[in-house]
Amino acid sequence: MLIVLANSSLASYPLGGGVWSWMLQYPLGLRALGHDVFWIELMESCGDPARDREFANDFLARVAAYGLAPQSAVLMFEDLDVQDIDRAQVYGPPLRTILDIAHDADLLWNLACSIRQPLLAKFARRVLVDVDPGHLQISATQFEMGVSDHHVHLSVGARLHDPDCGAPTLGLTWRPFLPFVYLPMWEAAPDPGPEAPFSSITQWTWEELSYHGRTLSLSKRAAYLRYVDLPAHTGRAFELAAFIGDKDPAHDREALRNGGWRIVDPHKVANTPEAYRGYLRASRAEISCPKPIFRELNTGWFSDRSVSYLALGRPVVAEDTGFGDVVPTGRGVLKFRDSEEAQAAVAEIDRDYSLHSRRARELACDLFNSDRQLKAMLAAC
Repeated sequence: MLIVLANSSLASYPLGGGVWSWMLQYPLGLRALGHDVFWIELMESCGDPARDREFANDFLARVAAYGLAPQSAVLMFEDLDVQDIDRAQVYGPPLRTILDIAHDADLLWNLACSIRQPLLAKFARRVLVDVDPGHLQISATQFEMGVSDHHVHLSVGARLHDPDCGAPTLGLTWRPFLPFVYLPMWEAAPDPGPEAPFSSITQWTWEELSYHGRTLSLSKRAAYLRYVDLPAHTGRAFELAAFIGDKDPAHDREALRNGGWRIVDPHKVANTPEAYRGYLRASRAEISCPKPIFRELNTGWFSDRSVSYLALGRPVVAEDTGFGDVVPTGRGVLKFRDSEEAQAAVAEIDRDYSLHSRRARELACDLFNSDRQLKAMLAAC
């Protein structure tokens, strides 16, 4: 098939090695299955034409390293909510070619509603790919995002239709899928040794959503500060590559360091897909604290970053979002709901690291590999 991938998070974020790595799994995995893939990256203008051009050309240069440049384009708009194709600045193939591809495409996979109307209507078969369950659906109750303008709705929210999930379904059928890795990018790595830290990579945000009288946090800051004392309780190394930024009004760096966390800048240690893999490889395991909204709504979300750790043979200790129904836990992946359970999970990883490392890699190869998950996603379409 000819599959168009639409995304809007990379061209303006060249330092986000983890986000780049996540997105690359899609075109590389689909191409390996024999499909023709065209990637449309949307970007909002920063107002400086020279800077816009630099971002767009850097994007195309980066995807060229994976043989994807001839099948990629950047569409730049003054406002991403108003996507008048006739006013777009186009980088890559000419606009006529892109419109022909849209007309001929068997599927559009529209990640996080990146393409909006009227551009969206140029694709005959439209599939929404949701990697932010709860966040996306609640946002769609407050803003017009074109969610209902898709024919199929895919989500990593494994529990969206369960009675104990608090996220709205918007009257739509959400078909679950699991995050995945294109395994040729991820070779199992040797044990880094017991001195290597439990780690993760994250933004550091304060946002909240209001829904039916509830305040729901989207803040990774709030997620990790719940476990600020975890290093002291476990007596081992923890490191967070957190983009806290130059301003730190609440002195979060100090609080984390006082709790025993090492803090590094992800824009320095994981600013390319290659550096991102290297950072994960140097870790003992992941300590994953999701956005509180995933936990509070019981969405069943599981992280693409966690799957990358698993592929390297790195176990994952993850705060529970209800994912245990679809992700085997107990070996390789250990879940927790509070600090005591997190401490026990860390101790279990260290008790038999080789067992958990082997199981981590097995899960990546057997369950989270791109062949399996992409075939299931295509079948749902």
